[in-house]
Amino acid sequence: MTCLLALAGPAMAKQPMEPITISVLEAAQMLASQPKEVFLVDVRTRAEYALMGHPPQAYNVPWRLATGDFQIKGGSYQGNKVTFTGYQLSPKPNPDFIGVVKSLFKPGDKLLILSTDGEQGAQAAAALSKAGFTQVFNLEHGFLGQPLLVEKQAELAEKYSPLYGIQGRLNGWVFWGLPVTHQMDPRYIYPPDTKRMQTQK
Repeated sequence: MTCLLALAGPAMAKQPMEPITISVLEAAQMLASQPKEVFLVDVRTRAEYALMGHPPQAYNVPWRLATGDFQIKGGSYQGNKVTFTGYQLSPKPNPDFIGVVKSLFKPGDKLLILSTDGEQGAQAAAALSKAGFTQVFNLEHGFLGQPLLVEKQAELAEKYSPLYGIQGRLNGWVFWGLPVTHQMDPRYIYPPDTKRMQTQK
């Protein structure tokens, strides 16, 4: 039995650590109590980061990229799976995501992953854990929070309520009044963008 455990030990050690899901308030506590050990990574698109605002000192590394593809709900784009009318995100993750994060942080750094509502953050956090980062935390309800609707009443809400589908009402970073800035600090902008700015004279 001891031999079996000894053989299994190295294999088990190579298993990636699963990301931990925490609330935005727990994230705020970590940032305040461990400012030099905890880093906030905003994985929303560059447009969301700039136009909607972002937490101060949040590094922007988009998980998926904005595209020029405009589509209506139920249209042909992505096999009729479009859930909203407007410009669509890239169907696949940003191919440079892991590489850029590795250029910014060490594998043992505590990374807090912030997305729009927590869904893409969970995907990004899982990818980072798989890539060898050992302390990854996904912020459960993200920047905007949960949509204001009850699932069983979604059809009625869509038909009668002007608040149907509105986000930012429950549990997200904005809901709890946590700090938001529109200042674009070069230290936190998506690194490929700052590199391009420096070469354009």
